[in-house]
Amino acid sequence: MRENKVNTLITNSPLEAAQILLRGGLVIFPTETVYGIGASAFDEKACRKIYEVKNRPSDNPLILHVENIASLNACGEVDERAALVFRKFSPGPITGIFKKRNQHLFTAGLNTVAVRIPSNSTAREFLEACGVPVAAPSANVSGKPSLTKLEYILEEFSGKVDCILQGDDPRIGIESTVIDFTAEPPILLRPGFVDRKDLLLILPDLRGLESLSESAATAAPRSPGLKYRHYAPACKVVLKDSLKNAPKDAAQIGFETEFGSVFAISVSSNEEYMRLLYSFFVECDRRNIAEAWCQIPKEESGKEALLNRIQKAASK
Repeated sequence: MRENKVNTLITNSPLEAAQILLRGGLVIFPTETVYGIGASAFDEKACRKIYEVKNRPSDNPLILHVENIASLNACGEVDERAALVFRKFSPGPITGIFKKRNQHLFTAGLNTVAVRIPSNSTAREFLEACGVPVAAPSANVSGKPSLTKLEYILEEFSGKVDCILQGDDPRIGIESTVIDFTAEPPILLRPGFVDRKDLLLILPDLRGLESLSESAATAAPRSPGLKYRHYAPACKVVLKDSLKNAPKDAAQIGFETEFGSVFAISVSSNEEYMRLLYSFFVECDRRNIAEAWCQIPKEESGKEALLNRIQKAASK
């Protein structure tokens, strides 16, 4: 991480934040999924600062955020299958990986580029004001849970980035679904709010990451979330069918939390589970809780994405 403190501007002006980014600054901004920490994708020096601030491995790629389909096409070679997916699910929590069209974009040495169009209104105003693709991984220390509340952002990143743009907190709570369109057939590299069953209606031959060998998936990752431990609090994460036998000093999140727990969050759906999962993890660490028990998600949309995040958090 950068040792020198910087003066962090807190603003609710997307234009002011964009001006800072275009001068080489780092800007944290909200999206519908999680908060992102952004730099101009044409500014290699600024993009490399992201890696320093996050303590992020240098081969872990960044996702570019753009304001519309025209900008998406300017970044990557978007075929008709990808265009169909983006017309259906974008703006929103869907990321495509394409062959890089503009060689001046920072892509961590890859010949591919990951791009998405966020739906958060503050993010869209910010991107329009920037006028350039914004490279923006999740705003967190690498490996830790992504941050979904402004108070967590201020606590972690004040003095580390040039600007924090205020807006509506993320409503989804986990990172975007990622599809590799450079593969034949396409591969679902990271599950997210856009569910596999919905994608199969448009991409019936869509493969999952399970179709690749572990070495093929991680050797030169084209998407975040493949090679390194992610989403993990400091405490031990336990995934269970039921929370009934959870120790009293363990935190709980699920559909049937037990009375008397030191800290518990009850959810009614997988969608609510997604929205609250990372803040649950953050609060566990804030309270110095040793174990976080997570109930297995319901058999409904979102189960695959939730299991992906919880299992990675539980993995040592």
